[in-house]
Amino acid sequence: MKEKNLREKTITGFKWSFLDNVGKYGGQFVIGIILTRLLTPEDFGLIGMITIFIVIGQSLTNSGFGQALIQKKDADDTDFSTVFYFNLLASTAIYLIIFLAAPLIAKFYNQPELIPLIKVICLAFVIDATGRIHQVHLEKQLDFKSPSIIGVTSVFISGAISITLAYMGFGVWALVANTIIRSFAAAIMFWIISKWRPLIAFSKNSLKTLFMFGSKILVAGLMQSFFHNIYYLIIGRFFSAQSLGYYTRAATFKDMPVSTITVIIQKVTFPVFSTIQDDNEKLIMGYTKVIRLLLAVVLPLMALIFITSRPLIQIVIGEKWLPVVPYLKVMVLYGWIYVIYTINNQIITVKGRSDYYLQLQILDKVFIILSILLTYRFGIMAMIYGHMGATIISYFIESIYLKKVIDISLAYQVKQILPFLLASTLMLLSSIPIVMYIENDLLYLAVSIFISSSVYLLLLRILRVKELSEGIIMAKNFIHTANLKRKGEN
Repeated sequence: MKEKNLREKTITGFKWSFLDNVGKYGGQFVIGIILTRLLTPEDFGLIGMITIFIVIGQSLTNSGFGQALIQKKDADDTDFSTVFYFNLLASTAIYLIIFLAAPLIAKFYNQPELIPLIKVICLAFVIDATGRIHQVHLEKQLDFKSPSIIGVTSVFISGAISITLAYMGFGVWALVANTIIRSFAAAIMFWIISKWRPLIAFSKNSLKTLFMFGSKILVAGLMQSFFHNIYYLIIGRFFSAQSLGYYTRAATFKDMPVSTITVIIQKVTFPVFSTIQDDNEKLIMGYTKVIRLLLAVVLPLMALIFITSRPLIQIVIGEKWLPVVPYLKVMVLYGWIYVIYTINNQIITVKGRSDYYLQLQILDKVFIILSILLTYRFGIMAMIYGHMGATIISYFIESIYLKKVIDISLAYQVKQILPFLLASTLMLLSSIPIVMYIENDLLYLAVSIFISSSVYLLLLRILRVKELSEGIIMAKNFIHTANLKRKGEN
């Protein structure tokens, strides 16, 4: 009965997490496209220059204690209240530091107009801290419906206002407003919807216990945030704001499917995996299911973006953004590895080895630094290739650590990856003749998507990949249920 209840909560969690992230990230993506048409590459480049400071502040808002609270089986209100106050103090302190450092940051980039932008936009992570633990409390209870509604609603509220500001000619300030209003709207709704309220209590023992686990996640998270955005820092410093604007848009198009799908899975699987952390057999079964499901979707999506990148950019955001295309094509070639890397890290963390997680993050960042030092003199494209190499090396080393924690070897992972990688590769190759004979962008998009998707599905059928048949059954059941509901309404 307990396992059935957990399974039902997991399915419900996936459903709401899916709706949340498709609505939230899909909404952000559509809003971003509209803003891209209204604004200039320089506007996005200026925000790209300070993105690294925003994400560091947001990492400190969580402080690693959110995951610690979820991982701790007997976390109580005192634990949650302690983390709430600590996060609020830490976020306020880091905001004040960045506020005072704004002139130095602007001088580093030689962009004086960054000073007011930094002082305003970095308020977001202080605002986030007021609602973050309410969200964690809901997720701890496997309630993903409320955060989903809040996330999607806040995106569309902020999006509508920022598009209006961009249309009125506010330029880069429309992007600043988008971030601030989204954080503010979400924080208010978390307080309204969540029944949890912080106690007037602060436990040093609780903080110390959670710190033993959360501090490693915090340090790893800070490194992840910094190095995930270090290319913005380097490109902003050594290249133009326009070049950085092109890079940020390429990263957005690459990250949209990867981040959306990965976050959907992470939000649900971390609390669910935490409940079965002592049962290795069930954990491996769950891991296998998740990895195969992710790759079945992410790999063909990456292939489709590669195939359609030029007409996609031309049609969606306009000819002025065509320099994005070569960056995007290389990024999608290795973007899918991030999915496996993330889930592997999650298993390591669930098993309580946050020390391993931290070590892996340090190694990953060392490889990134080396790749940047070796490539930045040769241009942005060389830096992207260097990042590809660093990502692949980090994944192989992570697999060694995963084998230490649980019986999941590199060979086992390759076995799960191979059918989808093979099908996606042949999917890419099938698009080559289409490029040679079709010049019209819309026709090329329609034909290439149809043919390459058909090739992918056919190959999965030939390889007898069970996820395909399971997906077909789920689709049939969904259609059948929808038909019955419609007949009942009639």
